[in-house]
Amino acid sequence: MVFLKGCPLRCLWCANPESQGFGAELTDSPSKCIGCAACIPVCPHNCIALDASSRSVDFSRCDHCGECVQHCHAKALQMAGENKTPEEVVEVVLRDKAYYARSGGGVTFSGGEPLSQPDFLLDAARRCKNADIHVTIETCGCGDFARFAPVLEYVDLVFFDLKCADPERHKTLTGLSNEKILQNLSAIDATVPEIVIRIPIIPGCNDDDDNLQALAAIIRPLRSVKQVELMTYHALGEPKYAMLGRTYELRGVQPPSAAIMEYCVALMNSSLEGSGKVCFYEKA
Repeated sequence: MVFLKGCPLRCLWCANPESQGFGAELTDSPSKCIGCAACIPVCPHNCIALDASSRSVDFSRCDHCGECVQHCHAKALQMAGENKTPEEVVEVVLRDKAYYARSGGGVTFSGGEPLSQPDFLLDAARRCKNADIHVTIETCGCGDFARFAPVLEYVDLVFFDLKCADPERHKTLTGLSNEKILQNLSAIDATVPEIVIRIPIIPGCNDDDDNLQALAAIIRPLRSVKQVELMTYHALGEPKYAMLGRTYELRGVQPPSAAIMEYCVALMNSSLEGSGKVCFYEKA
């Protein structure tokens, strides 16, 4: 798995908020702090404060320069993200080439949104294919097709996320309409050999019958799609929001039960009947 930073969407349930911004970002784990205060004098913007009970970071003033990280002995302050060239990334990927050959696996470029870095992705994917490594991309489909289209020549499999069929609800839940996403899905479907559609099931957001049936109608005519995977919502990424000084908007939302997931799978399979596509979900 290669995670590229930067994503145009802001899905309310995003489990990797540290991958949304394009640059490296400061993260704070106060529970690891040993109170040495070495980080305070080196911060150029006086973002860090320490009192008798705790240490805090004012993220509104932080420019993520990373100076404090260099002096944090307990590694409570760390940077999420680093600059790498495609050559450097692929050099790491190639270390496990023998394992990919034995397992039938390969490399998956994820994020964030890998299509938001089309030049980097093209270089890295080409290097992997030239080394006979299977290439998968995991995408929300939001990008400029003219810019990322050359990448698809080197892609064997696409995991494509769909959230909502209705463009206005999609905008409410993710920050953007799905118009370009659906256009890109159609274009990618005509280009790559295999697509797996992934639909996160988010209680109270997109788990209603109307949305699932509308998504099935979008999926039915796609030639490269044979599988649809429903992804069970989880809140495992919630602590990361506090580490970034942000608020998790779906706090308190509980994962759907197995019964609900099975109902959604049955509904999708009924709606996809006759299309040759199969819907499933990974049981815990």
